[in-house]
Amino acid sequence: MQALRSLVLVPILFLCAGCVFWASSHLATVSPRTEIDDQTLKSFIVGSTTIEDVLLRLGEPQDHYDAPTVFLYRWIWVRNFAVFGAGGGGMGGTATGDTTEYTLHILFDERNKVSRYKISSVVLRVYP
Repeated sequence: MQALRSLVLVPILFLCAGCVFWASSHLATVSPRTEIDDQTLKSFIVGSTTIEDVLLRLGEPQDHYDAPTVFLYRWIWVRNFAVFGAGGGGMGGTATGDTTEYTLHILFDERNKVSRYKISSVVLRVYP
């Protein structure tokens, strides 16, 4: 009878055991602006897009420098990951994530047209 009970309980415990993976990513609430997407970047045509076009599309930059003119736009992205498991009478889990700051650099030529742009990123914090 004991052996039969074990034969029934072990499969039930395996069926009840579970693992849940959860991931999320979002713009940080302290981010100075919304994320700048690929479609927006593709609308900037080197040698054609003007400073006014950029200002109309993105608004005022967080920083700007003169001679040559450079605009800097920043946003912060937060990603979280968590794994939780349960089974066999126990539970456990772990969570981690990172915070990344992105900066769009736009350089203008002497005619106030975009001469180049790039996005750089730096991981500000990784937490266990």
